Amino acid sequence: MTDLARRICAEMSSVDFVDRTYPMLSSWSVRDEDVLIHSLGCSAWNALGSELGFMAVTECPVPMTLGADIRSDSTWFCRAHRIPDVLIEFERFDGTDRGQKKLDEKLCNLLEAAMRWGDAPSVLVLSAWSKGVVSAPNKEMFLQRCRQGFKTVVGAQVPAIRTTAVLFSRFIFEIERSGTLLLKQTRCERLM
Repeated sequence: MTDLARRICAEMSSVDFVDRTYPMLSSWSVRDEDVLIHSLGCSAWNALGSELGFMAVTECPVPMTLGADIRSDSTWFCRAHRIPDVLIEFERFDGTDRGQKKLDEKLCNLLEAAMRWGDAPSVLVLSAWSKGVVSAPNKEMFLQRCRQGFKTVVGAQVPAIRTTAVLFSRFIFEIERSGTLLLKQTRCERLM
């Protein structure tokens, strides 16, 4: 694992970093309204990028080529080289097949975005959040996607991952009696 991937996993393998930077998620509690948790999660990822020395941008559009408009939830630019080093997608996961499909779409966005950035990113992070107990995502499907690549809807080939680290992160919320959510657990592991 690269040093950067290791540092990201170290910070996101416990709730400590999120609790220190965005306590609304972990100790204040938050309502699952509109896109609030998504906004807070993206902000937490940006805060980590800034803490690790990057210029972190939310909803950063990737260069256009053939295909759809893609905006990564969090993009960390290397200040010295002025290119993105880390791309992150933060997505709700409800444990259903539909939820798995949505995570796969986000992984495809990451892979295509990395290709459009000229394979500059050294780390891609697929970060899923869930409330309550849900089944775990099928990580084998993610590995297969990374190893084989895919064709976009317009027929452009996105190649398999070669040198980029791919991390899978989970934010697991507990539902309080009041109906609010508290982040109780975070996990981070390397897929590739």
